Amino acid sequence: MNALLQGKSILVTGAARGIGLAVAEAIIMAGGKVAMADIDGAEVRTQARRLNAISVEMDVSDLGAVKSGVEQAVQALGTINGLVNNAAILDESHAASVAEARFEKVISTNLTSILRVSQCVLSHFPGQGGSIVNTLSTQALFGQANSVAYATAKGGGLNLTRAMAIDLAPVRVNAVAPGFIDTRMAIMADGTHEHTTGWFRDVYIDRRKLPLGRAGTAQDCAGAFLFLLSDLSTYITGQCIAVDGGLTATY
Repeated sequence: MNALLQGKSILVTGAARGIGLAVAEAIIMAGGKVAMADIDGAEVRTQARRLNAISVEMDVSDLGAVKSGVEQAVQALGTINGLVNNAAILDESHAASVAEARFEKVISTNLTSILRVSQCVLSHFPGQGGSIVNTLSTQALFGQANSVAYATAKGGGLNLTRAMAIDLAPVRVNAVAPGFIDTRMAIMADGTHEHTTGWFRDVYIDRRKLPLGRAGTAQDCAGAFLFLLSDLSTYITGQCIAVDGGLTATY
């Protein structure tokens, strides 16, 4: 175990699986304490017990649930030095047909929740500031077909990160934009794993649209979060790190 986050207590949303779980594990390995929040209460409790961490059931689209969850985390941790806004839902929707209610649900869960959770955590940060890291996507940088709600939320999250960095200093606010990562979000609506399809291998692997030649793992993403949460990045704010195997370099 290294001491990169020794003495720091961090709240991670969407921590029951995928990138959020990998980040929680990495925080603990780096000497930090973590409160793992997720809408899936049973799974987050299971994972928290395994890691000897704090678990909090939280629906980030519900302000009351967020307030209650943050208070539980503070009571258990004593203070909060960092926040990872990772909770999100996947959506495959076309601009011509997406229902307004669905669009608003995705925006509330994937975008507004960043501000919602951050506002509830701010008063618990130490006086010298803290660090907020928002999980975005390479879709924050470029458009993608049949992803109008998800891409809009992630694109909004990029400018929200910048605006929060300006307004909230000395609290630092940054983002990580994962590319094709092997998590539950790689499972398409028809149940097919995106990374196993012929078109994915043809375009992204064989034709090297992914220069590193493979999809990423949740663990591949964790280091960027640790860097932005730690004192190694004390003069970095308002920035977004793409963890994408070189994908955005090929556009």
